[in-house]
Amino acid sequence: MTTLAAIGAHFSRWREWEPNPIVLKELRQSVRSSTVAGMLILFLVVLFFTNLAYLIGQSVNINQVSELGAQIFPALITILSFACLVFIPLFIGVRLGMERQESNLDLLYVTTLSPGRIIRGKMYCGWYLAVLFFSACLPFMAFTSLLRGIDLPSIFFVMFCLFLVVCAAIQAAIFIGCIPVSRLLKGLLCLAGFGCLVGLSVGLASGITEMSRDGIGSLLAEPEFLGGFATFLGVGLGAALLLYFLSVGMIAPESANRALPIRVYMTVLWALTGVVAFAWAFHVAALSPTMSPIMEAAPLFLWSSISYAVLGAVLVVVVSNRDQLSPRVRRAIPANPIGRRLAFFFYNGAAGGLLWVAGLALLTFASVQICWAVWPARHGAVRIGQPVTEWRQFQEVTAAAMFYGFDYALTALFLHRQFLSRRTPKLAGVLTLLIPGALATVPPFVLFLINRLTWASMDHMQLGNVFNLFTVAEAQQWPHLIFAAGWLLVALALNARWFWRQLQHFRRLEPAAPPDNGTASTHAHA
Repeated sequence: MTTLAAIGAHFSRWREWEPNPIVLKELRQSVRSSTVAGMLILFLVVLFFTNLAYLIGQSVNINQVSELGAQIFPALITILSFACLVFIPLFIGVRLGMERQESNLDLLYVTTLSPGRIIRGKMYCGWYLAVLFFSACLPFMAFTSLLRGIDLPSIFFVMFCLFLVVCAAIQAAIFIGCIPVSRLLKGLLCLAGFGCLVGLSVGLASGITEMSRDGIGSLLAEPEFLGGFATFLGVGLGAALLLYFLSVGMIAPESANRALPIRVYMTVLWALTGVVAFAWAFHVAALSPTMSPIMEAAPLFLWSSISYAVLGAVLVVVVSNRDQLSPRVRRAIPANPIGRRLAFFFYNGAAGGLLWVAGLALLTFASVQICWAVWPARHGAVRIGQPVTEWRQFQEVTAAAMFYGFDYALTALFLHRQFLSRRTPKLAGVLTLLIPGALATVPPFVLFLINRLTWASMDHMQLGNVFNLFTVAEAQQWPHLIFAAGWLLVALALNARWFWRQLQHFRRLEPAAPPDNGTASTHAHA
C-alpha cells in the first residue's frame, strides 16, 4: 500500500506539472516576431526553387542522370545547415545577450525562477525552432529518395546528426550570451561566433556531401565507423553539458555556490574522456601491432593536450574568484573534517580552485606517464629499444607549459593582493593574461628599438615566455623547464601564508542559536 501511495503521489505531481514559463515566453515572442516568420518563408522558397532548378535542368539535359536524388540531397542539406546553424543560434544568443545588459535585467534578476530553469527554457526554445525548420525541410528530403541515389535511412541518419550539431550550437550561443562583458566585447564575440557557425555549416555540408557520395549505408555497417560516431557523440554531449553548467553558473547570483556543480562535472567529464582515450589507444594498438608507439598513443596525446588547454582556460577563471565566501556558501560546508577538506577543492574560492586545477593537471600528467611506461611491454621486448625522443620532448614541453601557467596565475594573485586589493578580483585574471603577453612582446619591442630584431632572435631562448617554449630547439627546452620550476617555487613561497589562511577560514557557519523564551519570561515575571 505504501508503494502504491508513493506511485500515486508521483503521478499526481506529474499532473500538476507546469511548463517552463521561459519556453512559453520565448515561443510566444518568436511566433510574433517577423524575423522568424520571414526566415521560415525564405527558407521554404529557397528549398522549392532549388528542387525546381534541379528538375528543370534534368529535363533539358541530354545525358539523363539516373541518381538525381544524390545530387539534390547535398544542396538541401547545405541550405538546412546554413539556416539552422547560423540563424537559430544567433537569434537565441543575441536575445539572451540583450537581456544580460544592465538596462534590461527584469528576467534574470527580478524573478523566482532558478538559473538552470532559465537556461533550459532558452535551450528548449532553440530546439523547438530547430524542429520547426527540420519539419519544414523533411518533405523535400523525402522527395529526394524517390529520385534515386539515396535512401530514407541515410536521410534520417544525416538529419539526426545535423540536429544534434544544431542543438550543440544553440547551447554554445547561449553560453556566449551569458558571458558578463561589455557591449563591445559582446559584439566581437558575436562576430567570432558568426564566423565559426558559418565555417561549421560549410564544413558540415561538405562532409555530408562526401559521405553521401561514398554511401552512408555502407558506412553504418562498419564497426569502426559506429565506434567513432559513438565516441564523437559522447564527447559532443559532454561538451554541450559543460557549456550548460557554465551558462547556469554565470547567471547565478554571486552568493550561490557557482563552482560546485561546474567543478564536479568537469572532474567526472575529465575521468570519462580519459577512459575513452585509453580504450581507443589500446584498440588501435591491437588492430595494428606494427604501428609505432607514438601513433598508437595518439588518442592519449590528444586527450592530454585538450585537458591541459581547458585547465589553462579554467585557471584564468579560478584566480578571478573572491576570497571571502558568502554566508549561504559557508552554511553548506560539511561539518565532517574529511568532507570539509574535500569540499575545499570544489567550493567557491581561488585557493581551492588552484589546488583543484593542479590536481587534475598532475593526474593527467601521471596517467599518460604511467601508460607510456608500460606500453612497450604489450608488444614484446623488441619495441622497448625504439627511440622515444618525441615522447620525452612532449613531456618536457607539457611540464614547462603547466609550470608557466601556474607561475602567471600565482604571480597575478600576489600582485593583486599586495597592490590592488581594493579592486575587483577579476583583475587577477586579467593580470594572468597580461603577464605572458608582456613577456612575449617586450623583448621583441626592445630588439626592434635597437635594430636587432630578426627571425633568429625570435627563435632564441627567452626564459619566462611560454610561447617561445614551442619554437626553440629541443636543447633549449630543458632550461625553460628549470626556470619555470624555480619561478613556481618562489610564487608558492610568496602565496603560502595566503593559502594557509584560506584553508583555515574554510569552516562551516553555524546558525545563530534562538533566544531562550523560558528564561526571558522568568525575568519578565521577576
